[in-house]
Amino acid sequence: MLAIIKRNPMAAVIAVLMHIGIILFMIVGVDWLEKPKQPRSDVQVVQARVVDQSRVAAEIEKLKQAEAKKKKDRLQEEKQLQALKQKQVQEKKRLTELRQKRQTEEKRRKQLETERKAEERKLKAVEAKREEAEAQRKAEAVKRKKAEARRIEKEKKRKAEAAWKKAEAAKKKQAEAKRKAAEKKKRVAAEKKQKAAEAKKRKAAEAKRQAEAARKAREAKLQAAARAEQVGREIDRYTTLIKQKVERNWRHPAGSEGLKCRLQVRLGPGGAVIAVSVLKSSGNGAFDRSAATAVYKADPLPVPSGSLFEEFRSITFDLSQTE
Repeated sequence: MLAIIKRNPMAAVIAVLMHIGIILFMIVGVDWLEKPKQPRSDVQVVQARVVDQSRVAAEIEKLKQAEAKKKKDRLQEEKQLQALKQKQVQEKKRLTELRQKRQTEEKRRKQLETERKAEERKLKAVEAKREEAEAQRKAEAVKRKKAEARRIEKEKKRKAEAAWKKAEAAKKKQAEAKRKAAEKKKRVAAEKKQKAAEAKKRKAAEAKRQAEAARKAREAKLQAAARAEQVGREIDRYTTLIKQKVERNWRHPAGSEGLKCRLQVRLGPGGAVIAVSVLKSSGNGAFDRSAATAVYKADPLPVPSGSLFEEFRSITFDLSQTE
């Protein structure tokens, strides 16, 4: 019984008023079979009955109007809910297509992985052959080393025989070495002087390069700051435009003055509304739903083009109802 009353409060009130009216008739004691007798106070009694019946009729009429208004509002909410359901069905269809696409990509990735593993097996086989060839090369190198050792032994004997010839040439070489040492000293001094001059030039060039780099860094920093400021202004401007368009499509529920909620909106290219979620509720479900519905009604939302659009794929803003 309580559940029925909660679902149809207006009908319950009408029923109660009708029962009250019946009880009033019973208290008055109207006898429909007897002819009404003339009461002592004709004017007062007749006026009292007319007032009671008119009030009851007025109350019943008010209740009927309120019930009709409530039905009208409920039908409008059902239409809005149906529109939201249709959007959800479309979103589910899009997600299904994306899932199928991902499955196709996964199948292709697995195929590529299989091909890659086959290629790795081929490379391993080639590597095994290369290692085998390397082993053969090392064996041949050992043979060559033994042959080289024999050759060196012969060379030592040859050098021992030629040592006495070199002893005579040693004196000549010593004198030549002194001469070359003196020339080398002069040459080293000249090269040292030249290197010092070149180092000085390089240092000056490096200082100039560093100064130029510092200047370019300052200019780049100033340009980045100006760009960041410009982007910030554009973000604020488009956020304001989005809120204004949403508020133009917002139908505030009755009694929602002073309420505020925070929404998160996911957008697609061109400002298409993909999803709306309530990050911070106002504490009033109807208010939150009306705010989310206003976002869907405002679709598409104004967004910038180019790289700046990436800042608007997911945005967060507050909606409030002031008096």
